[in-house]
Amino acid sequence: MSNKKNRRFKARDKKRKIANNKEKRKRYNICRQHRRRQYIHAEKVQKAIKYVEIFTKEKLCNAEILVLAKGLKFIPSPRLQNAKKTLINDFNELARKMRCKYHFDDGSNTYNRHPFLLKSGHKPSWANNAIENYLFSTRIELEKIQINTFKDNLSKNERMALQSLRKNDRIIVKKADKNSSTVVLDKDLYVKMAMNQLNDNIHYETINESHTTAIKCLSVPFLEYRTFGDFENGHELMD
Repeated sequence: MSNKKNRRFKARDKKRKIANNKEKRKRYNICRQHRRRQYIHAEKVQKAIKYVEIFTKEKLCNAEILVLAKGLKFIPSPRLQNAKKTLINDFNELARKMRCKYHFDDGSNTYNRHPFLLKSGHKPSWANNAIENYLFSTRIELEKIQINTFKDNLSKNERMALQSLRKNDRIIVKKADKNSSTVVLDKDLYVKMAMNQLNDNIHYETINESHTTAIKCLSVPFLEYRTFGDFENGHELMD
């Protein structure tokens, strides 16, 4: 009887030992993966900081440095949250323009659009049956479209860092003149440097009043004449 108990105790101890070893191995693998991710992230930050020139007192986190190192021409992946809504809004704008063309276009094709024309946003009444049937069927097809998911080119922390940089009004982000790096400056320092340039009496002169309105009154008719006059004569502006 005692031998059976001993064998049973040994088997139980062996199972416990195996379970403990599995748990230790699992914790070790998790810690190892975590350390490896930290090491890879630190390497990315060290490589990214070479492309970011920081001249600010603001402390930038690693995620912000990674975002800035991507360059000012980097395009983040669009969010799919409002993709269908944006698509429908674009289609509504197309429908509005088609109805406007139906109501106001006389077919002569002689309309010269002013280069500084402001959009009115006018919403006309319905057009003929052919246009309305086309718009109705197209909208139904757009409603059936399924938006496919795709891999985001920014991590969650980088998305938050991008929003943080956009909301930070104490810094200015510019492209460097000499290389392809990104420069981060204090806004106060940037304004101070600009004022130092403007206060140079050798190259700049202080005026008592602004002539912006007078220049606008002179330039707009000139631009209208150059734009529409040259188009009417059959050749475009070359300068």
